[in-house]
Amino acid sequence: MWGSVTMQSGILEMRKGQVRDMTDTYSVVLLVSPMGHDVKRIADIVKRWLEDTGKFRVSIAGEHPRASCSIEEYMLDRDKVQSTDLFYFLCSDEHWQEPEMEKNLAEAVAGGKAVFFSHGLHPCFRNHPEIEKMIGLLWRETATHGDFNECDVSVTEEKHPITEGITGFRTSDELFCLLENPWNVPVKVLMTAYSDPELVSRWGLHGTGRNEPVLTVGNYGKGRTVDFLLGHVWPFYTGHGLLENTTVSMEPPQFKTVLLRSCEWAVTGKVTL
Repeated sequence: MWGSVTMQSGILEMRKGQVRDMTDTYSVVLLVSPMGHDVKRIADIVKRWLEDTGKFRVSIAGEHPRASCSIEEYMLDRDKVQSTDLFYFLCSDEHWQEPEMEKNLAEAVAGGKAVFFSHGLHPCFRNHPEIEKMIGLLWRETATHGDFNECDVSVTEEKHPITEGITGFRTSDELFCLLENPWNVPVKVLMTAYSDPELVSRWGLHGTGRNEPVLTVGNYGKGRTVDFLLGHVWPFYTGHGLLENTTVSMEPPQFKTVLLRSCEWAVTGKVTL
């Protein structure tokens, strides 16, 4: 149903020793750099949401006024990497030129650390195979998206704590379509959004008429991975009057709940939020 997405029964079963005490707080780093989206504004919102739960300690690395260091400094520091519970990607590959950075991330996630990928970065890591394997669904030559517009989001039949009790909703967003799974990594599709073929973009592109994946989960070694493709926030007004430069894509309550649950599940294997 979702092209090259591979479904594997039991891939997300928790292994003994992976589930941590829920009374802990967890270390999150937001990795921030420009990728054609207003990542600074998104980072501020996500940081506040995570900290308000009382479960996460959030720092920022990269191009942000409140960053404690650069992405390079953070990811080349093995002690920092190993003490981080969740790597939250709001960045392109611009600051990932040192091979040691990807190696440190891969070792940490394979050993049980968590990683979350956000909207917009899917074309960015073609020269970083291990990061692409963590993401799962990727932008390749056949991929496309229409204008920022309304779409209907649905929860799939896949049972999972992230989406338990979540209802479908209508949102405004930039919907990525026809993504591929070139590394054939096992992922589970938890949510989709319908790409309406009646909608024609300013480039003349029609919607695909498919339910396109917008939330997937998987594993990289012992680590849990989340790819959440909603949440488009543009840094300026584009002139076609669709609120693309606002945070309207993040306003549905289901969006916030799914984001927070995804982070908690990625770190702990459980959901309490």
